[in-house]
Amino acid sequence: MRWQLVELSAAAAGASTVTLQVEAKAPVSRLFSNSVAMAAANVAGRGLGYAYIVLMARRMDARYLGAYALLLTASMLIELVSNLGLDKIMVREISAGSASVGQGYFWAALPIRFVMASVSAVVAWSLLIALFKGQLLASPLSCALFLSTIVPVVATRNCEAFLTAHERMMPIAASQLCEKVVIFGAVLLLVSGSLSFGGLLCFAPLAASVRLMVVAAFVIRMWVRHITPARANIRMLLRQGAELFSVEILALVYFRSDVFFVAKMGGLGAAGIYQIAYKIFDFCLSLFAGFLQAVFPRMVRDKSSRSLKVTLAVGTGLLMIPVVVIILGRYLILGAFRPEYVGGSTSLVWLMLTVPLVFITSNMANMAIAAGRIKILILLAGLLIVSNVGLNLLLIPRWSFNGAAFSTFACELVSAVVLCPFILKVISVPRGQQ
Repeated sequence: MRWQLVELSAAAAGASTVTLQVEAKAPVSRLFSNSVAMAAANVAGRGLGYAYIVLMARRMDARYLGAYALLLTASMLIELVSNLGLDKIMVREISAGSASVGQGYFWAALPIRFVMASVSAVVAWSLLIALFKGQLLASPLSCALFLSTIVPVVATRNCEAFLTAHERMMPIAASQLCEKVVIFGAVLLLVSGSLSFGGLLCFAPLAASVRLMVVAAFVIRMWVRHITPARANIRMLLRQGAELFSVEILALVYFRSDVFFVAKMGGLGAAGIYQIAYKIFDFCLSLFAGFLQAVFPRMVRDKSSRSLKVTLAVGTGLLMIPVVVIILGRYLILGAFRPEYVGGSTSLVWLMLTVPLVFITSNMANMAIAAGRIKILILLAGLLIVSNVGLNLLLIPRWSFNGAAFSTFACELVSAVVLCPFILKVISVPRGQQ
């Protein structure tokens, strides 16, 4: 993958050059504020999500909660397919290019997303109706409206990629929080008896539309008018987007296969204990998810080993604070759920030790995408799946969820050992020789 350098017409050169200069000189304080905003939105969003699941569980029959979980899982898979790995590719190309290049990629990606969204939503709806006929506890129309959420969602993802490339994360954080608030309001109506389950499903497109309106308003304000969008490299966009999509699929299998193995070989009780430890691990990952999104445009513009090493050193040092606190207080934290969950304390230690490794490998993966080396991520993801499955089959029968946690730690350690020297070597090569 190579950086696309597009020459502007003389009329557009002035406006686009100014845009690039402003973004290149974005202060470090913006990176900090963006990271904090996204972290706050992630934590608040997860908190609201947990809260309305608890409310629904107390108010509704378990069948309704199961139907909602099924539809929610289907919508997540539809969004994964519809995105087609385009987000990071868009951010990379827009960050490195001019205003006309950015707007060209914005318009090029949008129809691709809509086509993938339409096809995947129709297929998912058809499969749900065929396989779970009469079990979804809502009309086919309500289910269709719920899945139609993907239409505003893909437009939102396009706008968010544009804003991320220009390091404008505040609107993204605000829009995601607004979406959660609308859904939480609908759940409150459901709990109070003012809304049916089918009505709750119909609120999903409204919440997604609110999120879209927030980010679209900021994109319109930033849009550079009176220039002709540059023609995007559609073939490159599709090819590298598909490569990144395959990485996302492999990563999804890699990160979630251990729960299946624990449930199958250790029993549902062991899987439940492991799930609590994994939720705490997942919460720690959400603390730096916003930073990874905010720092990526800077990585595109500054592929220096010094900047990467400083990022890794500072970030790892800060992450060790919650990691050490959770490890030291693991018995108290797990016991707060129920006494039997204290049995997962050893697995929690291994998962907490994995947190800084995930931070390191995630930054390395970002740099690999910025440098156009996506194929190494595909090979690495395949290697991790094979290693993870092998270790799970070897360790779980003897050590149950502790073996699964150690397997995750070991695989992330391998990932860091493989990625770090390769990426540092790549970014040390002059750009013209990459």
